[in-house]
Amino acid sequence: MSGLRRLAATATTLVLAGCGGWSVAPTDVTATTATLRAQAACAAETTDNPCTFWWQYWADGAGGVTSTVHREWNQSTGGNYADVDQAVTGLSADTVYRSQFCGFGDSNVPQPGTCVGQRSNPVSNPGQQPDAGDLSATQNFRTAGNGKVATVDAGRPLSTADTADRRISRDAGLSAAYSATESVWLFGDTVQDTFIPGTTAAAGPYTPGQAPDALRELPTPPQAPAPGRTSPAPFLPTPVNLGCGGGYPASWPSGVVAVPGTQTVLITYAETCVTGPLPAVRLSLALYDPATNRITRTATPFVAASAQTGLPTARRLGSPVYGTDGYLYLYAYDAAGVLAARVPAASWATASAYRWWNGSGWSADSATATGVTALPYVGSVHVANYGSRYGMIVQTAFGSGDFRILTAATPAGPWVPGPAGQVPEGCPPPTGCYAIAGHPELSPAGTLWFSWLSGADLNEFGHLRLGSIAW
Repeated sequence: MSGLRRLAATATTLVLAGCGGWSVAPTDVTATTATLRAQAACAAETTDNPCTFWWQYWADGAGGVTSTVHREWNQSTGGNYADVDQAVTGLSADTVYRSQFCGFGDSNVPQPGTCVGQRSNPVSNPGQQPDAGDLSATQNFRTAGNGKVATVDAGRPLSTADTADRRISRDAGLSAAYSATESVWLFGDTVQDTFIPGTTAAAGPYTPGQAPDALRELPTPPQAPAPGRTSPAPFLPTPVNLGCGGGYPASWPSGVVAVPGTQTVLITYAETCVTGPLPAVRLSLALYDPATNRITRTATPFVAASAQTGLPTARRLGSPVYGTDGYLYLYAYDAAGVLAARVPAASWATASAYRWWNGSGWSADSATATGVTALPYVGSVHVANYGSRYGMIVQTAFGSGDFRILTAATPAGPWVPGPAGQVPEGCPPPTGCYAIAGHPELSPAGTLWFSWLSGADLNEFGHLRLGSIAW
């Protein structure tokens, strides 16, 4: 049963004496119901302390806990892990809930037992809430309601350098699969022992429906990638001669996509003055080879006339997506909505080759760009190819983690509004939640996986988290 030991992430088939296991993400979440789930094992090696389990849950920020009915677990066939679940009802709509799996039994867990949230996290006592600042100490979900679909927390994406005693806080969280088993991740401003402005990166294995926990930190290109790195390193080159006049220059990633038919990726990034309104002074693109950790080509098609004003909105492009029509599509955003541009896939380095959607066609004049969708406020936009369709995640309010999904058959649109959601946490000030991005390689059919920066996680140190939403 869950929560009875701290288990390594690779211990999914380990046979234990006594009881063991962990909580997993809930399913079938509606406005008022959810199914709480766990992976559990019981060796049934004693008769005077039978394996007994239950769940405890509560609305985030509320006092006390609600416990489900205690059930006995009599699996005696070697102690291998199996799914156990419990439906709960009477939940409130559009509310974040936190849950743990609890139990006692056999030779290793005396009564009254212990409770655990996500795998390999500290345990707590039945009837007590764990550290509220550790979002992985519980399973977390937001019920549906107020026009929003339910969302479920899926844990932290982790590199092998991101350990319990040396956590890594960083912004962004953009990924692309460059092979059938490996993906590369780009991050914004990063803190472990020291602050690294700009971009850091990691790469590693991925499995749909699972949070990656074995990413390898990448050294600064062109250093060769090597396992066992214990800290992040600057990745994209630091901008020079931006003329910021204050603050500091940084290269912030705005998108990454696998180049079709290759094992390379194309990266878009803004060369930015981190001061005041954070103007993007240059739009740059880079072709990157993960196998050798080399940037093999770069270009800067757009440069602002002034570092103080920055690039016009329509040229602050990111979220690159390859279409089947030979074009590379990119997107920008402002308070009026999302703007789209395209360029022949082989000509992304040439400024004059870019065209912007103006409402009736593709124009060479970026000043005529017209929104492909209009939303009341846009905090960010992320577009990706999910296989069966293209998905656009528009952050509709900054800080609260509200977003809307739109879908299209091609990256040119038309974009059809889909479900609205909100990340499965409370997003308290001062940082809140932002930087919402989708991850096609992690998304099983019918479910979109997304990441966001949780400013509250790890007691306001901050960490990227993953969540899922049905679409």
